[in-house]
Order: sequence, then structure tokens, then C-alpha cells
Amino acid sequence: MSILEELIFMTESCKPREFDLLKLFFQEPEPITENIIIHQPTIEDIILYGEQRFYHMLNIFIGNTTMFRLQLWQAGIDWNKISNYELFCSLVTSLKQEDTSIIFGDIDFKSFSGDWVKTDPDGNTHPVLYSAKHDMFIDEQTYVDIAHYLRTMFNIFPKNEWARGKATKEAMIWEEEENLKLKKDKSYQSHLLPLISACVNHPGFKYKTKELKEIGIFEFMDSVQRLQVYESTSALLKGRFSGFIDTSGINKEEFNFMRNMYANENGDSPKN
Repeated sequence: MSILEELIFMTESCKPREFDLLKLFFQEPEPITENIIIHQPTIEDIILYGEQRFYHMLNIFIGNTTMFRLQLWQAGIDWNKISNYELFCSLVTSLKQEDTSIIFGDIDFKSFSGDWVKTDPDGNTHPVLYSAKHDMFIDEQTYVDIAHYLRTMFNIFPKNEWARGKATKEAMIWEEEENLKLKKDKSYQSHLLPLISACVNHPGFKYKTKELKEIGIFEFMDSVQRLQVYESTSALLKGRFSGFIDTSGINKEEFNFMRNMYANENGDSPKN
């Protein structure tokens, strides 16, 4: 088995468990384990916390080796030869309790250590994070469940991109470095502001600016997606009835703006 195949297998070895999207929509806390409960922030929570600081923290939980490949490469680590869980273990212990309390309450991730292993029913050992302070393990399955839940909450599904051959890897790293140079002299660009601006200026958006602060981030991201679905559906219907578009080969679901946007449960981005 090649390194690439091994990584794909390793990534798919733990599947995220299913969770209740309706509870997520209504901001119900989600128990990932008995001791790890995720709380959903509102728009105002993120504003008060500091958006740039918030997404920097969030990326450690939802990111993958592709997202951090430049930093890994500069540290002498090939992103093709490290798992997402190993990356998570190396980063999460840098976070202070006040950094993560907005989502994880009183869990102190700095108290965790990666110098522990657990033995599965087959007798195989696996590295895990353990906190003596909390008497709590975070194994790979727990990490996968946390990452998938938060990715769904924020509608952020980073791509996995692997490479074979030194030349290909170096070309990808060069591109990352060039992109970083372009961003270096630019101030932080808000992730939420363009979405908020688009929504509050859309005639179909029901929240006023002050009301928007009170809703959960999942409900807001759902609204962003639903407005896009509504607009694309309206355009298709207008094109069909005007005769300017041949809709015979278009899936009938595309004409239903109330269709399920969360049908894909394999950890990838839901399809509209």
C-alpha cells in the first residue's frame, strides 16, 4: 500500500457519528462524550470574542494537514505523512482555557498530553491525548466527531490534498508561499462581514441587524445557504417558464428551494 493509500485509509478509519441537525439549528448543546459538550456561539459571542482570534482557534479543531501544509513543511514535516489527528494533537495543547471556553466551557486543553496510548479490543495500541486534570481522553474517534460537528456548524469543510513526488510537493508549497506573500501586507479580511452584509441587504432575509446578533452561527450559515438555494431555484424557474433554458436534463430537486441541504453525511461539504 502506498503512502497516499495509507493516508486515505487512515483518514477514513474513523467515521463521524450522526447527530441531530434540528438540535443544532436550535442551539442545543451537543455532548460529544460524557465530558466534552459543545456549545454553539451566537454572532454576538463571536464579535465580542474577536472574529480573527475566534477563527484562528476554530481552525485547530476543524483544520486538516492540507490547511497547515506550509507550516508543517517549514517545520520539516511532510503533510502527506501525518494524520489530521496527529496534527490536532500537536496544536490543541497550545490553547488556553479562555481561548476555547466559548465552545468547550471549562475544558483546559493545555492540560492534555500526547504521551499516552489506549489499547483497542484487538490488542492494538493507539496514541491518545489525556488530561489528568480532567481525567479525560481524546482519542481519534472523539477528534473526528468534534471536527465534523464544528465543520457542519460553521459550514467549513477543508479539502484534503495529497501529493506524490518531490517536485509536485515543492510546487504546491511554492504556490502556498506566493499566496502568503500576497496576503502578508493586507489587513485581516472578515469572514462573516460579507455574508452578513449580503443577507441584511437581501429582501428575503428576515432578521434586522440588531436581531442578527442573537442567532446561533448555524442558523445564520443555514440562512446564507438557503438564500443561495432560493435565488438559484428562482432563476431556474424563470428560465424554464420563459423558454430560455432547457430544463429537461436538470434534476427536479433543483426546482425545490425547500430541499434538504444537509443530505451528505460523509463528512464532506453538503451539496446544495
